[in-house]
Amino acid sequence: MPTLTYRLTPGAAVPFALREQVAETFVAAARRFALQAGIDRLTIDNPMARGFFSFRSRSAPSAPEPAGLFPADRPGSSGPLPPSGYHDGARVPLDTGLELLRAVLLREGPWCRLHTDGGFFLHAGERHDLYVGGARPYTEAAADARRSGLTVEPVERSPYDPALDETDPQPPADAAFWTAVHHLVAERGGVLVEERYAGGDHRWYRPTTAAGIARIREQLTPRARLAVWPDLTDDIEAVRAAVLRSERLELLVQQRPDGIPWARLAEPWMGCTDIAFPMIGSGPGCRAGLVPLAPADRRPLLAGVLPDADGVVRARWRTNRTPADERRTLLRSLRTGDVVTGTVVSGLDDVGVHVDLDLDLGLEPEHERGWPLGFLRVPEMSWESFEEVDEVAPIGRRIRAEVLHVDLEWERVNLSVKALHPDPWRAFAAALRVGDTFPGTVTKTVPFGVFVRIAPGVEGLVHETEFAGRTFETGDGVRVALLAVDLERRRISLSPAPEA
Repeated sequence: MPTLTYRLTPGAAVPFALREQVAETFVAAARRFALQAGIDRLTIDNPMARGFFSFRSRSAPSAPEPAGLFPADRPGSSGPLPPSGYHDGARVPLDTGLELLRAVLLREGPWCRLHTDGGFFLHAGERHDLYVGGARPYTEAAADARRSGLTVEPVERSPYDPALDETDPQPPADAAFWTAVHHLVAERGGVLVEERYAGGDHRWYRPTTAAGIARIREQLTPRARLAVWPDLTDDIEAVRAAVLRSERLELLVQQRPDGIPWARLAEPWMGCTDIAFPMIGSGPGCRAGLVPLAPADRRPLLAGVLPDADGVVRARWRTNRTPADERRTLLRSLRTGDVVTGTVVSGLDDVGVHVDLDLDLGLEPEHERGWPLGFLRVPEMSWESFEEVDEVAPIGRRIRAEVLHVDLEWERVNLSVKALHPDPWRAFAAALRVGDTFPGTVTKTVPFGVFVRIAPGVEGLVHETEFAGRTFETGDGVRVALLAVDLERRRISLSPAPEA
């Protein structure tokens, strides 16, 4: 029987501040469709912990976590295990499924498809849209959704139809797979086992004995993807050197003595040793290694997908490129010192502003790009002092800036406008001589004196002990004489020049 599909969209563009309200409207509509279809349970398909819009390993502050909907009820011998209810093929009550849909619609946390054996499905899309379908028309639910302010239109199919999935078929992680793992451990003394139980999330094991392999098998999440890699090494200096020179996407996996292996995105600075707390730990019992992330770079010793209890592999993990893939590829292409342009789109009080960079994400013109990649902190905005961010970086302003650092974990490009201009302070101060006098303008009064601008981007302090009975207000014009220059601390000491 053919599937009938509806596409639900908001009546207008969705500002960030209204996303929770819009998500609630979508969830209420999805509930009405499910109730009309007589649905009381849903099945999770192709879950991602983070990854459809973002790969960052740290959650956004407001991102709902699957663990909040599916408590980690399996302690495990080697630490907390992933939520047992959030995995491919898990069947959940309708209310749980709709709460998961709400988290997906908020676009900062998990993503998955929801469906039933009878053909009913819910697919949250990339453009603030929701696809609902089944084996018959849901005219009452569609009418209710329209009354709630949503646009409802029939479409040929959902773009997230599993039939459209690109997949990378892998063999089953069956008895033969585990026999091979035993042989590798016996040969090498140990291996690194990667469990990808949801898109964007990994769990790591390092078995060194047959008993260790048995414990791992008891803890694995249903339908997880497994990869077996060469063991971590105790040659920490070699790992540091590899991190420093690497230009591909990799995970840095580390293990402390008798600890659980853990990983984070590898960035070149992590290989440095001239910092207070080196990121790659060394010492007796410390081990580390690098695991490629890009599919083209991955060459594990073994790979497989956990079959169901009857031995059949039913998980079909989609490999379609997502907006998150495009963002990550773009971030990896940027280098410190690159010059970029963009538009200021939002601010964080007195911390800095977000900048939507003019970068080609390889997406269709109407595709949403997600949150802005660029971040310009207040100290990097201008060489000149200013009171309000709106004076130098108001929303809507076009800027040109230099890339200071690309933070892969936070998917952020730290920018500097100042770096593209010479430091007026240093150029001016280097030519000063004690006793020189200048016209200036009082820019700020403080308890211990006043600051006076004597050139664009150059201010000095007139200490209160130099006032000689005079008073000053912000905006006053004053002639000052140079007392001292401290180039290292960027300080200029002034005094009021004698009145003519």
